[in-house]
Amino acid sequence: MRRSILGSIRFLIFSLIVFGGFYTVVVTGVGQLLFSNQANGSQLTKDNQVVGSTLIGQPFEQDKYFSGRSQQVSQLSPVSNEQKRLVEKRIQAELAKNPAEKKVPNDLVTASASGVDPDISLKAAEFQVSRIANERGLSKRVIQKIIQEKVQKDWFSDRQYVNVLQLNLALDKLDV
Repeated sequence: MRRSILGSIRFLIFSLIVFGGFYTVVVTGVGQLLFSNQANGSQLTKDNQVVGSTLIGQPFEQDKYFSGRSQQVSQLSPVSNEQKRLVEKRIQAELAKNPAEKKVPNDLVTASASGVDPDISLKAAEFQVSRIANERGLSKRVIQKIIQEKVQKDWFSDRQYVNVLQLNLALDKLDV
């Protein structure tokens, strides 16, 4: 019995050292070496200040900025009455903010499961061009050019999307 207990204690100490220490150091080191930007949160800086992360969506309330998906987490069924009411309310809000547009892209009126999506579809970005151009006193062509410079393509499909924070930082560079 005593041997069994001592063997268990030795295995516990060995496991703590290997899996709690050595493994953690190796995985952290590999992450920092090969994927340092992602391991550190993909933070974007401006004037030596962290302004956000390309992996985590942030709300942009001012009309001169692109807005992203709703920050509210949604676990509602797509066919529930509550979801339908929320989407209708968001559609009306988006049309009020963007009166030159008629059809609101789906990703601007539906919430994600995580609530932190940093990207919007290309259509959602183009939907907001008129409002931003008017607010900033710029031509639509200038805003569209920024979108085209920032557009990314999904690896698994032909879906095109843009990172909202990167778009807004590019807009702010125009003001300088």
